[in-house]
Amino acid sequence: ETLMVILQALWVCNCVASLAVSRSVRPHPVYPGNRVRHSIQLIESSLGPTVGTLYDLPVSNNGARCRMILYYKGIREDEVEIVSPQSVGGLKSEEYLRLSPQGLMPCLVLRSGEAIPESDTIARYLCSHFATREPQSLLPADSLAAALSDRICRLHDIYIASVQSCLYKQPTQFFSPPFGRFGSRKEAIDDLIKQLSLLETFVDANGPYLLGAQPTAADCAVFPTAVFWMHMLPKFGFDTTDCMGPRLTRWWGHMTEVDAVGIRVFGEIMNTLAKWDERGRWDTIRGAGLVDSAESTIFDRIIANEIPADVVYEDELVLAFRDIAPVAPTHVLVIPKVRNGLTQLQFASAEHKAILGHMLAVAVPAIVAAEGVSSYRLVINDGALSCQSVFHLHMHIIGGKTLSWPPGV
Repeated sequence: ETLMVILQALWVCNCVASLAVSRSVRPHPVYPGNRVRHSIQLIESSLGPTVGTLYDLPVSNNGARCRMILYYKGIREDEVEIVSPQSVGGLKSEEYLRLSPQGLMPCLVLRSGEAIPESDTIARYLCSHFATREPQSLLPADSLAAALSDRICRLHDIYIASVQSCLYKQPTQFFSPPFGRFGSRKEAIDDLIKQLSLLETFVDANGPYLLGAQPTAADCAVFPTAVFWMHMLPKFGFDTTDCMGPRLTRWWGHMTEVDAVGIRVFGEIMNTLAKWDERGRWDTIRGAGLVDSAESTIFDRIIANEIPADVVYEDELVLAFRDIAPVAPTHVLVIPKVRNGLTQLQFASAEHKAILGHMLAVAVPAIVAAEGVSSYRLVINDGALSCQSVFHLHMHIIGGKTLSWPPGV
């Protein structure tokens, strides 16, 4: 009887070992200093990843930030497994939202069941948990080096990644501006380029990485997003060589031509971006596929100060001036400085809600207050049959006298 128990125990152990060996334990790309650590954990590998599961997709730049740490440190797939959120029903499924309440990628779920959303938090956890693995430079021990890395990470997270959707998000019933703190795509892109100029000043003069000879968490944060802006800014008419200074340009070359992890992540992201190109993703995005090709008007010449106008109000978005053929004591035209396809009101889209709201809620109240008008009529003629003569959207503020009704019929 004792012999039978021993034989059964040996049979179970043999089955478990066979199952472990049959599983393909694929290492992530390895940083050279970690090759000696890659022994196969037979029993543990058969039971799932020993550390956790990273929910992510190849195109996610925030997820790629975490993948770069996995690749640099040679963290194996039997330690941290990468799976698609679709495996639990997608980003908006109840199961995924329990893990990541914002419904965003990436999300690291530890073997204990603890969920860690947000790429910066995941990156720090991975660097801390695998602290003894090279390169230890990812989270520098030196306080100044750590602060310099954090400075770049914060610039990326708060001012660059927060508006990156302006480069690729299509206006739909489920999404429309603002992009971060900016009401229009143009404002967001202009500020993104401004932040790249600031980032240039934070880059080490010698490189080849952002902060010197070794990669840090800053490289992992910025590089995947750089893949986005390098591919997408030209679609909006920008030359990337003008958007990045010499230090960033040198760093980009190193990451895409020399650094093995950078090359791997570049390929992962670009594989999906190429498919977006094939599907015409940018065809319906204003400023990229959609451009304002209508003829310029007299309003463009007024905005450019080529012809005079009696200006009563101006800010960064709007210009207002008196009508040259007034129908009332107060008759002011309010126009957007950048037409952006708004030849007529009927061509307005979700992309225009910020400028239309600004005209109605900021410019008009300021103008009527300055004119001392308490009652007025706001008119938008839309099309030739409604007497629109200049095809650059404009609002008429008419007041200063008793107005009749119905108007203009």
